[in-house]
Amino acid sequence: MLSALAGLWQVAGHLLAVLMWADTPQRAAMLTVAVLAVAVIGCLAAGASLAGATASLPVLRRIAALRDRSARVAFLRQRQRDPNARGRTRPRAPSAAPAAA
Repeated sequence: MLSALAGLWQVAGHLLAVLMWADTPQRAAMLTVAVLAVAVIGCLAAGASLAGATASLPVLRRIAALRDRSARVAFLRQRQRDPNARGRTRPRAPSAAPAAA
């Protein structure tokens, strides 16, 4: 938190120096164009980042679904490996009667 405040303080100092430099209308116009250019570039970069994030959402959903499916299958396999697992019914003993053919 303290480093963020220090960074803001430094940016404010630079901004003050730049505003003092823009004493003529030509310099003020040049500063305005530069600030607008940086703002436009920032908006374009944010838009590209947002587009990339939304394009990857189906892939992330599929990964999550496969992970859940894998966990369910592993749980079922674990129950098959351990016949004494909790909740598993014990197999019945064969009856004394001969098996039907």
